[in-house]
Amino acid sequence: MLSNYLFRVSIFVFIPFVFEIAIRLWQGTLSLNFGTIAFAIALVNIIPFWTFPKLKKIWIWFYFLLFYIPTLIEVCHIFLFVGDIGLFALKAVFETNVSEAQEFIITLLNPKFMGFFLPTCSIFILALIFALRDDSEKHNSKWWQKLFIVAYVIGLGSSCFVHDKYKPVAVRIAKAFSYYLDEKKFIIESISSRKNFSYGDIQDTLQTNEPKTYVVVIGESANRDHLSLYGYKRNTSPYLNQIKNELAVFKNVTSAHCQTLEVLKEALTFGDFSQGDVISFFKASGFKTFWLSNQFNGGRWDNTIAIVGQSADVSKFINQNDTQATHGQCFDKLLLEPFQKALNDKAKKKIIFVHLLGSHSVYKNRYPDNFEIFKDKSSKNLRIISEYDNSIAYTDWILFQLIQKLKSQNNISFLLYVSDHGEDVRDIPGCTFFHSPDVATPPMFEVPFIVWLSPKYRLMNQQFIKTWNMNKPYKTDKLIHSVIQLARLKSKKAKRKESIFEN
Repeated sequence: MLSNYLFRVSIFVFIPFVFEIAIRLWQGTLSLNFGTIAFAIALVNIIPFWTFPKLKKIWIWFYFLLFYIPTLIEVCHIFLFVGDIGLFALKAVFETNVSEAQEFIITLLNPKFMGFFLPTCSIFILALIFALRDDSEKHNSKWWQKLFIVAYVIGLGSSCFVHDKYKPVAVRIAKAFSYYLDEKKFIIESISSRKNFSYGDIQDTLQTNEPKTYVVVIGESANRDHLSLYGYKRNTSPYLNQIKNELAVFKNVTSAHCQTLEVLKEALTFGDFSQGDVISFFKASGFKTFWLSNQFNGGRWDNTIAIVGQSADVSKFINQNDTQATHGQCFDKLLLEPFQKALNDKAKKKIIFVHLLGSHSVYKNRYPDNFEIFKDKSSKNLRIISEYDNSIAYTDWILFQLIQKLKSQNNISFLLYVSDHGEDVRDIPGCTFFHSPDVATPPMFEVPFIVWLSPKYRLMNQQFIKTWNMNKPYKTDKLIHSVIQLARLKSKKAKRKESIFEN
């Protein structure tokens, strides 16, 4: 009977919508509008099964690919991050590499998530098998039923133009990927056209023949509230604490985003790549530029952050073999040797950018065994926090080594350390781990901002330093202006009011 057939396909059609509504209800994010629209969409999707039952298998597989698989991805995202999949989240997937994905998957292999994921997959697969059962009923479609399939196709196409919140998940993913490709094309074109870009007159206010060496260290996933330098209960920054009187510790700095790509695209440029970036600016200022990175560089255009780094006079990417998941084969310590070589370079004026792997998850892979200082493993939550704190302590040691090497040069120099974004390790009850723009909790944005100054730099800039406000609220999307002012350079392109050092 056709009624039995429609009963089975109706169950098949409604299951993904029921799961999405149920997970939103469980997380407290379900709205009446969303539930009503989801129910209406499910009803509409019965039309092709009703009008052309002879093409049942084609419709079933089409529906499974269009709704079941994307819904599985979305309900898992909602389960983990208490939020819908947004464009930034999908872009983060497109910008990652295999090892980062492996590390993230390993982190998810816990009883709570698997207890949700495996039963959901099983139900989805059983629903597919149930819907694919053979039917013996005969049914000829009438002309008016064929009109319904036309209306269905029009309705499905129209759903691509509704608000993002109500678009089918597959459409949102396609839109995000299209946006990603367009942006990547724009960046490549911007970098190509930058060859003829001019910054005009750039003035160096430190008129001296003394060598100048400036260092900018970009951290990874460091939450300032986990540094003892900022008052954290655990002694996670013993080395920086030793030289605290030599440091300027800014206490109210936040990142504009909670993903590396989005942060550094703005922090290292004058708004976007077409307006110029920090490397090309310092080149135009007569500085030799260095980019030393322990972040993976998947190819010349595979990671937009690497575009800036590769344009430096000297660029070195330690992670040439995609070794972010190699359990200690690529610690940040490997940056110390190329850093020393950069310091020994005979250029009178140079700026060195150091991009750490820092506290990138999985945290336990970010430090050697002798830095397993905090060992509380009484619960999974405390174990992960301990591993995170160990990675922070290791970064503290790395920063101390960089400062000591820079100090030995006895030049006019500074070292600025700021993390790309923070990290949530459940510092706030109910929050999740990692950093996700779809959740966006405060710990994901609160970053350390620390400046070390050499004695010669201090001597030549006493009045400038006296004006600094360590409690000034500041977002790192304007970082380029702060770096330029700290280097004591002046240009129409650089806006002093956008600098953290301008009181």
